[in-house]
Amino acid sequence: MSEHTDTTGFFADVEPGRKGEILDSALVVFAERGYDSGSMREIAKGVGVSEPALYRHFPGKEALFLALIRAGASRMRAEASELIGDLRADTVREQLAGILDNRRRALRLNAPMLRAVLPAAARNAAFLDAFRTDIALPVLADLTTKARELDLEFSVPDADATRASRVRALMSLIVGGFLSSMVLADRPDEAVADAALRVMGWDTEG
Repeated sequence: MSEHTDTTGFFADVEPGRKGEILDSALVVFAERGYDSGSMREIAKGVGVSEPALYRHFPGKEALFLALIRAGASRMRAEASELIGDLRADTVREQLAGILDNRRRALRLNAPMLRAVLPAAARNAAFLDAFRTDIALPVLADLTTKARELDLEFSVPDADATRASRVRALMSLIVGGFLSSMVLADRPDEAVADAALRVMGWDTEG
């Protein structure tokens, strides 16, 4: 498990103690081997405990994987919520561009988590629901709350009627912007921020 040192402590802040060690080991195993191929035996070996000892903390592999999703989502959601909460009308363009750069840099740390979770979530309804419930919907709610505040400051017409669709488009722009920049090896942060401002009606120069 060559990436163990890269992910050790990933869950230390949210799950201290033995449970955090188990989740860190599980992250290594599932990121390298996938959910289907990863085993409780390998996870126990990474922690340095017996497999039966692992079952004293989690009743099975699915329960452990769900705990991993929820703990990882808690960490990523806290990071996203702080960035969203700091948005201000007078600096929103620069801050949106900064969010793209911040998430691009954070992707290296979060990559094992995403590599472990996303393929499994695509095939398992319970995992997808946990990911949606614990990170996607809360971040969407935070964006909506902040959008309501900024809509007032920018006097966006028909703001209440259009907010849900605008925020959904904003979320797509942010996520798609930093992911596509990783794939294409470019940094179109300001262009994406400008597009986001136009979508949200916060472009005072438009």
